[in-house]
Amino acid sequence: MMLAAAPAFAKADPTPADAPAAAADATDGGQLGEITVVGEKRETKLQNAPLAITAIGSDVLQSHNMKELNDLNGYVPGLTIAKEEGGFRIVSIRGVGYETHQNPNSAPGVAFHINGVYIAHPMSLAQDLLDVDHVEVLRGPQGTVFGQTSTGGAINVITRKPVIGDDSASLTASYGNYNYVKAGATVNLGINDVLAVRGSVEYLRHDGYAKATAVPNIAKYALDDANDIGARAAVLFKPTDHFSAILSAQVFSANHNAEERKNINDPNPDPRVVTQDYPGIFDIKTRMADLQLSQDIGDFAVLKSITAHQYLHKNQTIDNDGLASPTYYFNNVRWIDQSKTWTQEVSLGSQLGAPVEWTTGMFYMYQRGLKDIVETASTGTVSNGQYSNVAFAQYGPFQHRSIAGYGQVTANLTEALSAIGGIRYSWDKIWAQPITNFNTAGQVSRSVTSDAWTGKASLQYKLTPDNMVYVLGSRGYKPSAINFNTAPVFVPGYAKPETVWSAEFGTKNDFFNKTLRLNASAYYYWYHNFQYTEEDPRPFNSGTSNIPNVRIYGVEFESSLLPAKGLRFDATLSLEHGRMKGDYFALDGASAIVLRQQASVALGLPQPYQSGYQFNPAVIAYVAAHTANTNGNKVPKLPSVQGNFAGQYEFDRGPGKWTLRAELVYRGSFNARVFNTTALDRVPGYTTYNLFVTFKPEDSRYSFSISGLNVTNKAGINSVYTDSYGAGTTTRQYINPRQVFGTVKVDF
Repeated sequence: MMLAAAPAFAKADPTPADAPAAAADATDGGQLGEITVVGEKRETKLQNAPLAITAIGSDVLQSHNMKELNDLNGYVPGLTIAKEEGGFRIVSIRGVGYETHQNPNSAPGVAFHINGVYIAHPMSLAQDLLDVDHVEVLRGPQGTVFGQTSTGGAINVITRKPVIGDDSASLTASYGNYNYVKAGATVNLGINDVLAVRGSVEYLRHDGYAKATAVPNIAKYALDDANDIGARAAVLFKPTDHFSAILSAQVFSANHNAEERKNINDPNPDPRVVTQDYPGIFDIKTRMADLQLSQDIGDFAVLKSITAHQYLHKNQTIDNDGLASPTYYFNNVRWIDQSKTWTQEVSLGSQLGAPVEWTTGMFYMYQRGLKDIVETASTGTVSNGQYSNVAFAQYGPFQHRSIAGYGQVTANLTEALSAIGGIRYSWDKIWAQPITNFNTAGQVSRSVTSDAWTGKASLQYKLTPDNMVYVLGSRGYKPSAINFNTAPVFVPGYAKPETVWSAEFGTKNDFFNKTLRLNASAYYYWYHNFQYTEEDPRPFNSGTSNIPNVRIYGVEFESSLLPAKGLRFDATLSLEHGRMKGDYFALDGASAIVLRQQASVALGLPQPYQSGYQFNPAVIAYVAAHTANTNGNKVPKLPSVQGNFAGQYEFDRGPGKWTLRAELVYRGSFNARVFNTTALDRVPGYTTYNLFVTFKPEDSRYSFSISGLNVTNKAGINSVYTDSYGAGTTTRQYINPRQVFGTVKVDF
């Protein structure tokens, strides 16, 4: 029974709209609080939602220094977020994720939203979380109201909204090791009876967690540092009880050195020191504005509209080889990602609490993007805007248009039994025309269109007002992807769409006068046309391919216990397993490098090995004959075991209230890619420990806290990445080292 969560804190009733999300699940009163989530775009109690969903509130985000989505690792069952190539955040839920991120014409498997706005470019996941009330993670295919790119699930960040009739403000300041500084300010102004505004700004910086030692003229080049600033503003106009409009805008900018990527052959054993010779950078800017309208149509329905515009610009440089060699350089000297996106969603749904609840809607998205990349085989000097020693360059504009319509009905058949049915039709078109190696001749555009019917069917039965079970069947879809290869042997010009069929059984329970909460779910996935990155026997023809059949299954637990006044225990546990099914032969890019060298020797070509040999027809045939069968290989980014356990004690002592909390977080081992090569793909598990102390003086506007994260300074490996397109090297990225910082907050 003690398999339980890091607090599933979210907004709860009764709480003011701007109150901290922690109030949702406080131990005051001796009962676990009711948690309200948006879920499937309709407010509902978390314990009544017939699907696997976890909510993490703002107080947990603040105390744990969860500044971006990657910091959620270990706190949500089935969720794994891996860093790749520095800025990318590869989100997988129950093993369904994004194995083709180097192809901008492919889509992730977990949809990311801010207040219901679909965030189109996956690089946006690297931005900081701003003025957040709570984060919701929905596990399993979300094929009705969320649609495309939600085969694995969906993440929705819910920000705080303006409050009419309230004038308040808060200031927060933190300082810790690595010269960690975080400062934020928030203000809410109730202008009059119909208008309110809310604004927030946050600044974060810290020194590098790692260093590079071979950069010319710089003895210790900082890596994994931070220099971020973000701001968010919102205006609420509510002239009547039946109409509201919220206009929001947010900006974020990060300007710092590259993240640490340690080559597995680095001669320095220190995990926080890399022997690389190229000074990488990472700069990103995001902008978003959205208008959300809501109009009651009598007691019949609610009409809603969400209009949004997003902009992203990212530039990074990378030491691709990750080493310092006088004879070998492979650097990414320019990598620009740019995206502009318009989205429009209109929905019409019944009022909450109707005997038959229903919603229907339409979604439209248009995205224009660019991937501009230059890789050099030396230090890459620049003269008159031109790079020398270019190994690869591509200027790749692309567009993505998506149209969908959906509907969902919840029928309360009896007081205890409810049935839910939903359906969605999605249509996607992706087209692009990249220019490779500055050669405009012969470059042709390609496009691909895909569509799918998805949806869900569910039965929910309430055994008692505090105990329920549900069964759920759902289908998710991810659109096709384009490859820009010429005369490939294996890799097709287009990858097929992904689909996932899911069967899930779950139960949600409150026991002993709501002092024990235990939620559990078990699921089985039929996963078809798994998209992944495959090498082709003919060089420079790799791309996105499909593994026809994958099977995944698992069980997940979340619970909380209040055994005595002020005492609380929380934990999560997930046990999951997934493998490729059926014979499917694939070529690994890392293996292909070795195979081409072996072929040159076997064919008696003059040695030492020359790069031009890879185009020899006999070498290509040799490589094509040495593929590996993926049958039985484990699904990547799927730890067999992960979870956490936490204990918390609140008590009054002296002039105020103290809160002590200790946590253990475990993430089990997994494979980084479908090829399951032990030396290149194995990501070992790790355990971290966190400690927190909070003091709130009685009748004071101040609060004080000290947080210790990863207190044993574990050098846990977040991810292992093998570059199948460029240098062919394998690098590791690590979790953050020990962080200790104090925070002061004052409310006005």
